[in-house]
Amino acid sequence: MNKRAEVPTKDAKFEEGEQVVFEIFVQPGFSDLELSAVTTVLRTANDMLNNDVYSWKIISDEPGLVTSSSDLIVRAAPAISGQYLCDCLVVIGGRTNPPEAWLARLRAMQQLQRRVILLSDASRQYVRSVNNLDAPTTAHWRDVSLLQEVGSYPKLTDSLVETHGTVLTCAGHGHTLEAMIGVLEGQLDRRQCAEIASLLVLDRVRGFSSEQPKGSSYSSSYFEKRLQNALRLMEANIEQPLRLADVAKEVGLSTRHLERLFTVYFNTTPSKLYKKIRLKKAHAFVVDTHLQQIEIALSCGFGSAGSFSLAYKAEYGETPTQRRKRMR
Repeated sequence: MNKRAEVPTKDAKFEEGEQVVFEIFVQPGFSDLELSAVTTVLRTANDMLNNDVYSWKIISDEPGLVTSSSDLIVRAAPAISGQYLCDCLVVIGGRTNPPEAWLARLRAMQQLQRRVILLSDASRQYVRSVNNLDAPTTAHWRDVSLLQEVGSYPKLTDSLVETHGTVLTCAGHGHTLEAMIGVLEGQLDRRQCAEIASLLVLDRVRGFSSEQPKGSSYSSSYFEKRLQNALRLMEANIEQPLRLADVAKEVGLSTRHLERLFTVYFNTTPSKLYKKIRLKKAHAFVVDTHLQQIEIALSCGFGSAGSFSLAYKAEYGETPTQRRKRMR
């Protein structure tokens, strides 16, 4: 029978015959991208080692068939609070599900000094649910922005991963592959981790402390530098929008030249795209917070709740009030 290994922590190596078991806690609306990334890294590590060192099982507080945000269905075993704990817990929560069930398992894992990995939505829920967090935490950059708007979280960062004891809060999404390779560094050496990255066609695995790319302006592969800088200025100045002339001056272009570039690359004007960026931020506040419409309007550069409501309806086909009623 295989021996059970302790949680993969830094400098902990496994011996022949030991096995590390990952428990993956999912909730309805979970990210199938994140689930696939977790299991893919573990499977690839086993292939690289030519040994089934890593295994996993999927559990949920709503056991049976659990549907992801993209309608992928997985079968999950029941989660029994504080019992049958594995070596490592990975939580892939749904956007609107209560966190109490997996928080109970998290606390039980902490008592045993075992690793817990919270991905994107779970990280956001952890930050909101745990009082007086005294160590750095992170979440997806979209949620970091929302959290900072609705509460005081002085230790919240925009790093890809933050570690507090045995708990890792992670940006998740596309970074999950890299984060899981980083987790395995506790047991594997650098060459082995590099081989896993190579097998997954990753030419770079960013460190935990690396800053998240926030917004489309960080995707340098798609835009020339001046357009990238213009987008970054717009994304950084939501509450008090800049004048188009000021944006053009900051990136070293005339207003007319900037307008031509936006027409060529985006088939729209800078002003229209700037409004779309602001409305996208406002939309996140509408669906993910309980902020009043006037608060959202002012936070996103609109002079009144009325002007915001009109712009929102033109973009999304319904008013903020109608959207919230439909979500109830």
